Amino acid sequence: MKHSMLKRKFYDTLVSWKKAKQKECLLVNGARQVGKTFIIDKFARENYKSYIYINLFKNPEYAGIFEGSLEAPEIYKRISLYVQNVNLIEKDTLIFIDEIQVSASARTALKFLAIDGRYDVVASGSLLGIHYNKSDANANQPVSIPVGYERELEMFSLDFEEFLWANGITEESIASLKSYFDKKEKVPPEVNEKFLGKLREYMVVGGMPEVVNRFIETSNFQEVHSAQEKILKSYEDDIQLYATNPEKPKIKNCYYSIPRQLAKEYTKFQYKTVEKNGTAKKYGNSLA
Repeated sequence: MKHSMLKRKFYDTLVSWKKAKQKECLLVNGARQVGKTFIIDKFARENYKSYIYINLFKNPEYAGIFEGSLEAPEIYKRISLYVQNVNLIEKDTLIFIDEIQVSASARTALKFLAIDGRYDVVASGSLLGIHYNKSDANANQPVSIPVGYERELEMFSLDFEEFLWANGITEESIASLKSYFDKKEKVPPEVNEKFLGKLREYMVVGGMPEVVNRFIETSNFQEVHSAQEKILKSYEDDIQLYATNPEKPKIKNCYYSIPRQLAKEYTKFQYKTVEKNGTAKKYGNSLA
């Protein structure tokens, strides 16, 4: 599903990073399906003469780029061997390492790529893969986290303002609405009803780009539900993929308890909602 119509605030965050960064790589994490790959790809194509995309999940063989010496010149040599049509232009190339949680040594390599500094490097990964590996002693962990050479940012799904943009509401209209609040004036009933209607839609549709696109294209809430179910299934698949065997059932239990957690008046996560006698000792690591 393409997200071509969706304007995202995170794009400006990427542009600001490019302008202000020193010797650092950028690590973008976040839940699956929030649009990380799409927005970084768009940023790369619009701001660099050369763009190299390395997806470690779709192309497992690319992990070989980060095997052996992690000195930057050696990594660049292996990139040219593994990836077709590589054109490394100094100070005008973005290397995008997607699904970085697949390779521990790729995460370690960010330090050496940052120190070299000839090319900009952005990495992306799912929150579960990156953070679960951090907290699990048996997982495939980086030899060292590139502290000081890596800026870590989290990307989220569309907020309400981005949802309004996607639905054709102009920035001028939104600014006009905000002006009533700034002046502490009553919002005209027709304006209030228009935006309340959009808020109700947002509460049902949510902010996942694929679901928002489906809603915009079809105006069909059954289609929306189908897209949401697909994403929920992908999260279950992630648990199966990244969690170690002892933790998988516990993580799934926590995951399945979320609707019950949110239905409570007291919405702080409670282990007893996961299981009658659930405790932090049993489930604490499952929420890392």
